[in-house]
Amino acid sequence: MEQLSQLRMQNQKLTMRQMVEEIHRGLFNIEQAAIKFEVNRKTVKHWLDKVEQEALAQKESSEFPLKRPSRKKKTPPVSLEQASAQLLELQTIVHSLERELDAANFKALYYSTLVKVAEQELGIAIEKKSVTKRSDSCS
Repeated sequence: MEQLSQLRMQNQKLTMRQMVEEIHRGLFNIEQAAIKFEVNRKTVKHWLDKVEQEALAQKESSEFPLKRPSRKKKTPPVSLEQASAQLLELQTIVHSLERELDAANFKALYYSTLVKVAEQELGIAIEKKSVTKRSDSCS
């Protein structure tokens, strides 16, 4: 699930960077970009500021090359098509897992009901009643 959320975030970042690029090329103004990308104007302005700050930081780091290099492992850029394909694959996996979970929940309910009916019909306790003791030191 974490991989899916990371992929969604990566896809959102790519989309927002595309939006900023189109604004900078003069294809859209802020209002038009907000409509096209289905976000509000505040989000558009936020991404414009964010990308401009990153560009400024890159410019400053290139002016001062004596800075200690970052030890972060750089991940290769992912194209929008690759990100979309990965997102689709992960969505398929999630859908499959949700179906399996529904089946497992149904089985659990079925067996629980079966045990309760058997207990009522036979008059014996089939399920163990667990007794847990609370320790005062654990609280």
